[in-house]
Amino acid sequence: MRSAIIYNPHSGHNQGEAAARQLQTALRNRGDDVTLLPTKAPGSATTLAKEADADLVVAIGGDGTVREVISGLSPRKQPPLLGIMPKGTVNNLAKTLHIPLTNRGAINNILEGTPQFVDIGQINNTYMVSTLTLGVLANAALAVTQREKQRFGPLAFLFKGLRVLGRHQHWHLTLESPHHHWDQDTQFVLIAMTNSVGGFTNFNPDAAPDDGMFHVFVAPKLTWRKTFLVLPYFITGNFAKFPGMTYFRTDELRITTRKHLRSRIDGDPSVSLPINGQVVKNHIQVITPTSTIW
Repeated sequence: MRSAIIYNPHSGHNQGEAAARQLQTALRNRGDDVTLLPTKAPGSATTLAKEADADLVVAIGGDGTVREVISGLSPRKQPPLLGIMPKGTVNNLAKTLHIPLTNRGAINNILEGTPQFVDIGQINNTYMVSTLTLGVLANAALAVTQREKQRFGPLAFLFKGLRVLGRHQHWHLTLESPHHHWDQDTQFVLIAMTNSVGGFTNFNPDAAPDDGMFHVFVAPKLTWRKTFLVLPYFITGNFAKFPGMTYFRTDELRITTRKHLRSRIDGDPSVSLPINGQVVKNHIQVITPTSTIW
């Protein structure tokens, strides 16, 4: 088998290179022809994945690196299998798929796991695998430093989000899907493709990585009191039940606004509005633990 390892050398407290070498040894021991492909700049993982001449492509890094690799694989008519070695702060997709977070566990999964189709979202000319945020949640992610990510993990995003919510910024957005129309002011929009958001794997118990749906949360304008109520709803899997929250599922979505507003996809700055999204099913296969049940 021809295998390509795409890795962010700076991921996992700068342990991406060591992880890639460890995986390279394991794949060569089973007889693979292995190529190491380090990323050099934002977006380079997409180009590397698009051009990789391989039967298996492994992404080593966090959700952003995984998304870049999938963005390179998705336009291909018959994309190779995708393996994941989680090395990020949050690792939403890996947690959803029950992929081990340790090097040894992730390598064993790549060697012995089972390919499973997972949904991806096409957003304009790019792709998402986990989350898209607009408004204060996107601003909160932007405000989290690399040092805070490494020190506090997913909690850094949560606490920063509460602080930014308290500023009471809001935007007038229009969301349209085949069965929904929403046109109001909101402080944030969150679109999730799995049950894991911000590293919290019970965020949305109704979501599955192959259910063919965007899970859309549109927040009301929050008072100071309601801002402090967000946290318990978020971490207990009841976010859709938060007072005033609009929640719906759809496989197609268009979002527009009168002002400039940029999204964040899987933690990284991405496309600006307007955005058009659709779920792509049965195209990307990820190697997952054999016993995984979604």
